[in-house]
Amino acid sequence: MSLRLVSSRPVSVHGAARSRLLWSAGTLSSQQQRAFTLLSGVSQPQRPQHRQLLNNYTAIIGSRSMGIHTSVASRSPWPTGPVDTNATIAVETRADPTLPGQTLTLFQKVKGFISFYKGGLKELVSNIKAASKIKDRLAAGSPVSRDELQIHRRTPADKLRLVPFGFLVVVIPELIPLTIFLFPGVCPSTCVTYGQVAKMAAKSDATRMSLHARAVARIEGLGLAPAAFADAKSLADMAQDGRGGIFDVDSLVRDDLQLVCRFLGLGKIGLVNSEAQLRARLAAHLEYIRTDDQLLLAEQAVDCLGLTELYRACQERAIPSSGRSGEQLRASLRAWTEMTRDLPVLPIVWSRLALFNQPI
Repeated sequence: MSLRLVSSRPVSVHGAARSRLLWSAGTLSSQQQRAFTLLSGVSQPQRPQHRQLLNNYTAIIGSRSMGIHTSVASRSPWPTGPVDTNATIAVETRADPTLPGQTLTLFQKVKGFISFYKGGLKELVSNIKAASKIKDRLAAGSPVSRDELQIHRRTPADKLRLVPFGFLVVVIPELIPLTIFLFPGVCPSTCVTYGQVAKMAAKSDATRMSLHARAVARIEGLGLAPAAFADAKSLADMAQDGRGGIFDVDSLVRDDLQLVCRFLGLGKIGLVNSEAQLRARLAAHLEYIRTDDQLLLAEQAVDCLGLTELYRACQERAIPSSGRSGEQLRASLRAWTEMTRDLPVLPIVWSRLALFNQPI
């Protein structure tokens, strides 16, 4: 089975980051569809005529995080069929009352939140319908866009949050911000505001700053200079030599595994996690990041990402986001993706551990 990445840039007025070529899935039962029509006013989407992709990108990469084995695939056209959703991941397509630069009254904020969350539910239903088709195309070795990769990753967890969050939208929409503040896990990714993402980023950055001190001590204990991690050539040489055993997932000792996993925000790391589990979790995330980097480069999408998605992309790579402007984050993400052209992801993660607050 192979995974082929495709640039969807020719079909979007905002570049590939606004890829909208998603496919109907029919993963909801008729009972679920009726329930969500009642909850959020979502009905069966219309089926506008699709547009044929003009240029297929031939970058080929395996994704261990999706259980896909890499094999070389020849260029083939994008599958044709009706477009079933206008869902998009890369840019803000709905008014978010928490985005900076707005002056809103309390009434406007409440109204804006309700509209944002209802729109998020509609987008989630569209994503659920698309996710099954995306999964089938991945299994068949067909190309995917970055938007579709994100939908494929996020939708399974979002489906579990769909019913409780839909109930909140219908019954007590005014209390949703408070409920999300107390129970952030109830919110699907399509309903997460910029304010929530920025707040979580600040908390994660504080944790990473404390891990940075541990990493510097570890690096110096191996006889390596943290300053050497700032130079791409020096980093490549260290990774090639395998110095200290920290640049290969299979060579990491348990303490280093825990350090890197916590730095990347890969869930809670407890005593019950075996080394094999930690390695598998880390390897899957690193492979996903490499896949995502390939798509960002192929679609030239960094400059098209909205603030919320930009924060998410940086946080997935442990790039500090708190207190940074959008342009600073774009510059950091752009530099990261350029580095992964020639370097494995793990050495770059160690460079962030060694030089957390310094530019990439």
